[in-house]
Amino acid sequence: MLLRALLAAIVLGVGAPLAAQQPATPPPTPAVKKPAKTAKTAKTAKPAPPPPAKPLAAADTIQATAPTSSSTLVTAVVPAPDQARGVDAEVRAALFDLVSDRPLTALSRLEWLALSPTPVGQDPTADRHTREDLLFLLAESYFRLGLSSAFQTVAQQLLILAPTGRYVAVVQMQLMLDAYRRGDLASARAQAAKATGTPDASLAEFVVGLAAYRAGDFPAARASDAAVIAGGNPAYVPYARYMDALATAQGDPSRAGTALDSLQPLVANATGPFADQVRLAAAQLAYQAAQYPVAAQFAAQVSANGGLGPDAMLARAWSLYRAGQFDSSAALFGEYAVRWPQLPGRDEARLMHGQILLEQHHAASAEPYFAQAADSLTTEIAAMRGHLNAAAAQAASALVAARAAGAIYVRDAETGKALMLAPDAGAEGSVVMAAFNASPPPALADTTPPTMLTVGDVQARFAAIAPTLSPDVPQRVFYTAASSPRAYADYLVSDQALLAADLAAAVAQFRLRMALGDRAMRVAALKNLQLLVVEGSANLNEQSRQIATTSDSQDVMSRRLVAARQMLRDAMDRQTSNTRASATHNLHTLDSLRASLSTIADATDREVLATEIQTAGIYRELAEKIRRGADSAIKLHPVFGLRDSIAVRLVRARSSSTQGQQLLVANATLVTVDLARMEATESDPTRAARRALTVAEQQRQEAEQRMVSLVNEELRARAAQMVEALERSREAADYGSASAAFFVAVEAKATESAAAPAAAPAPER
Repeated sequence: MLLRALLAAIVLGVGAPLAAQQPATPPPTPAVKKPAKTAKTAKTAKPAPPPPAKPLAAADTIQATAPTSSSTLVTAVVPAPDQARGVDAEVRAALFDLVSDRPLTALSRLEWLALSPTPVGQDPTADRHTREDLLFLLAESYFRLGLSSAFQTVAQQLLILAPTGRYVAVVQMQLMLDAYRRGDLASARAQAAKATGTPDASLAEFVVGLAAYRAGDFPAARASDAAVIAGGNPAYVPYARYMDALATAQGDPSRAGTALDSLQPLVANATGPFADQVRLAAAQLAYQAAQYPVAAQFAAQVSANGGLGPDAMLARAWSLYRAGQFDSSAALFGEYAVRWPQLPGRDEARLMHGQILLEQHHAASAEPYFAQAADSLTTEIAAMRGHLNAAAAQAASALVAARAAGAIYVRDAETGKALMLAPDAGAEGSVVMAAFNASPPPALADTTPPTMLTVGDVQARFAAIAPTLSPDVPQRVFYTAASSPRAYADYLVSDQALLAADLAAAVAQFRLRMALGDRAMRVAALKNLQLLVVEGSANLNEQSRQIATTSDSQDVMSRRLVAARQMLRDAMDRQTSNTRASATHNLHTLDSLRASLSTIADATDREVLATEIQTAGIYRELAEKIRRGADSAIKLHPVFGLRDSIAVRLVRARSSSTQGQQLLVANATLVTVDLARMEATESDPTRAARRALTVAEQQRQEAEQRMVSLVNEELRARAAQMVEALERSREAADYGSASAAFFVAVEAKATESAAAPAAAPAPER
C-alpha cells in the first residue's frame, strides 16, 4: 500500500509538467537564416516570414545548438547562385508582363538585365538564345510604349544578332509600323517588303495600302486593299473596303459614283463609330459625284453628337446648298458656326450663311449679318495680336504639363478623322508567345480592329485640360494644320525625347518603390522577429516555471521515497535477521536432536532429520542472499526507477531552457541592432534608386522645357497664319456687307422709281 501510494504521488506530481513529457533526446532547434539575394532575384526577392512559435535567428551569423549533452552545431545551407536559370526566370517574367499589357514593368525588368555587370547572353556557356530573347522583348516593350528611337536601335541589334532568327518576321512588321507612324512612307513600304512569314499578312498589306494612299499612289493602294480583302481578316477587311472606295475616287474623280456604289454594302452593315465614318465618306463621294440629295441624306445619318458630327453637318450644308435648298443650307451653316466656333470651318460657314442670304435676295438681313461678322473678326484679330505671346507661352506649358501637346499635331485634325492601330498590332500576345516558344505562328492573331480618331476625341482631350488654359488662348489654333511641313518632324523628335525622359523617370520611380517596399518588408520581418522572440521568451519562462514546480515536487517525492526506501530496507533487514536467527536456532536444535537420537534412530528418522537440517540451511542462506541483494531489489522497483528517470529529464529540460534563453537573448540583440541600422539609414540600392530618380527628373524637366519652347513657337506661328486668314475673312465679310448695302440701295432706288407718279408726255413738235 505504501509503495502504491508513493507511485500515485509521483505520477500526479511529476507526470503533468511539459518537461517531464519530452523525449530523453529532443531534436535540435534549427537556426533561421535570412534569404540570400542572388543576381537573378535581387530586384524582386522578399524576406520570407519566419515560421511562428520558434526561436529565430535575426541574421545569417546566428547559430543554434541542440539542447543535448553533445550540443550538435546546426548551420544553414545557402544555395549556390545560378546565373543562367536566374536570367531565364527574369526573361519569362518580363514576357508575362508584356503579354499582360504591363510594358513598363517589363521594361524595368529587361533594362535591369541589359545593364547588368555581367552582360546577359554573352557568356559562351549560356544558352545562345538568351540574348536574342532579351533584345526581342526589350524591343517590343519600347514599341508598345511608343519610344521609336530606342525601338529602332534594339530592333537593329536583334536583326544583326539573329538575321534568320525566330523573331525576324515580328520585328520587321514592327519596323514597318514604326516607319508609318513617323510618316516615313518609303521606309514603311520597304520594310513591308521584308516582312515575310508574318502571322497575318493582312496588317502588312493594310499599312502598305495606307502608305500608298498617302503618297498618292492610288493604284498600289487599291492593290493592297484587294489583298487585305482576300486575306479575310475581319479586323481589317471593312477598313480595306472603305479605303478602296476612297482610292478609287481619288485616283479618278470621274469614278466617284462607282466608288459610292462599292461603299453602299458597307454603309448598310457597318456599326458603331466606323458606321459614322463610312456614312460621312459616302456623303463626300456622293457630293463629288454631284449627287447632292444623296450626299445630304448620307450626311444626315451621321450622329450629330458623335465625333464626326461637325464634318457631317458641314458636308450636309454644302450638299443642300448645291441642291438648291438654300433655307436648310443657311440654317446648317449658321448652326455649325455657333456650335463649333473653334474649328477651322467656322469662318467659311459664317460667310456662306451671309452669302445665301444675298443669293436669296435678303440683302437687308445680309448687310447687318456681314457687318456683325466683320466686327467679330476685328475684335478677334485685335485680341490675338494683343495677348498672343503671353497666352501662347502659358498654353504651351499647360499642354506639355498635361502631355496633350500631341493633340495639336494630330494629322488631318481639320477634317476630324485619323486611323489608329492598336499598340500591339502585329505582335499580339499569341504572336509573341508563339515566337518566344519557337512554335508555328497562329493562323489568325487576336487582332484588335483599328479605331477612328475624330475631332470629337481631340475636343475631349482639350476639354480635360481647359481649366489650366488661359481664356486669352483661342483654341482655334489647336485645330489648324501644322505651320510648316517641318513642324511635325520637329515635334516627333522632341516628343521622343520627352517620352524617353518620362519612361526613364517612371522606371526610376518604380525601382525606388520596389527598393522601399523591399526595405519595408525587411523592417516588418525584423519586427515580426522581435514579436516572435518575445513570445518565445514568454513560452520559455512558462516552461521554466513548470520545470521549477516539477523540480520542487520531485524533491518532495524524493525525500518521501528515501524514507520509504529506508523503511522498506529496515523491514527487509528485520525479516531477514529473524529468518536467519530462526534458521540458526533450528540448526542447533536439530543437531542436538540428532545427537541424542543417534543410537535409537532408524533410517527414516535420520532421513527426516537430514531434510530438516537442509531446509534450515536453505532458509538461512536465502535470508543472507536477500540481505545482500536488498538494495538492488529496491532499486529495480518501478517507483524508484521512475524517480531517477524524472531526475534525468529535469536536468535536460533545465539545460534546454537555459540554452533557449541564451539563444533568444542573442537573437533579440541581433534583431534590435539590425532593425536600428535599417531604420536609421537607407540601403545602398535605395540610395542608388533615389539618385537615379533625381537624374531622371532633371532630364525630364529639360525635355519638358524643350517641348514647351517648340509648342510655343508653333502656336505663335499658327496664330500668325490664323491672323492672316482672319483678315481675309474680315475682308470677305466687309465685301459682303458692302455688296449687301449696294443691293439694299439698288432695291431702294427701284422701289422709289416704282412708287413715283408717271411723268406727263412731252408736247409734240
